[in-house]
Amino acid sequence: MGYLFGPVLSRRLGLSMGVDLLKYKTCNLDCVYCELGRTACLTSCRDRFVPRQKVIREIELRRAEPFDHLTFAGSGEPTLSLDLGEIVSRAKELVNSPVAVITNSTLLSSPSVRKEVSAADVVLPSLDAVSEKAFQSINRPASGLLAADMIEGLKEFRKEYSGEIWLEVMLVKGINDEEAEEIARAAESTEPDRIQLNTVVRTPAEPVEPLSEEEMRRMLEIFPGAELIPDWDWCVPDRIRDRLMELLMARPGTLEEISCHLKIDGSDAIKYCKIMENDGLISRRLHGGKLYFHAIDES
Repeated sequence: MGYLFGPVLSRRLGLSMGVDLLKYKTCNLDCVYCELGRTACLTSCRDRFVPRQKVIREIELRRAEPFDHLTFAGSGEPTLSLDLGEIVSRAKELVNSPVAVITNSTLLSSPSVRKEVSAADVVLPSLDAVSEKAFQSINRPASGLLAADMIEGLKEFRKEYSGEIWLEVMLVKGINDEEAEEIARAAESTEPDRIQLNTVVRTPAEPVEPLSEEEMRRMLEIFPGAELIPDWDWCVPDRIRDRLMELLMARPGTLEEISCHLKIDGSDAIKYCKIMENDGLISRRLHGGKLYFHAIDES
């Protein structure tokens, strides 16, 4: 056991059960903003990193747990795994929730990788650069990877894939924000269902700077129709905190019940529960196939 993690609270994917097919920090990029730190194994060679049947068995054992998405992500780039396609296909047979793949897009230039990833219900690729200079500066790729090939791979993937594509663009001050217009044109040319703009809000691998909230909102003029997804205000308003504690002291509640009772969006319910769980104010338990949050009584 240990190839699945979570479920974790994700603002993009809701309650997400993660699947990690890699050894820690195995990737073909060494992004300056990565919250996992520097890449330990920088490689573009696809390989088998974990026992395929054990991963499938763990998915089978945990499929009854509540989650909104089964998400292939984790400690590196999932498309480096030669087992990705088979495990995604088996997961689709085993779980009722949608299957998602989070990828840095670099290997979508490969027809075989595109075919494997196409088995997922939703794919969350990223695109941080158009010029080779910015690509080298922000993503620090393994030898042989080119930004132009990545963009062409995204275009080919769109032609072949009928599922949802949510393209993330990570903007870092002084590194790729100056070519935002070029990135916007390239992103639009790949025809994703959503473009989601992010910036550095978690501790990065290198001391790089985020764009401010005002600067990010101005980016919406360059990326019309895009969504902003950073958590600048990583806190719970006192009013919400008090009401949520009062609710959960009375009885445990699901995310849906919390959202309805507090009259807040589901993404905000996820965010606030995640913060309060990290702060040790609430915890979660599985009951009757549903995930409930309850207050921790420190008295």
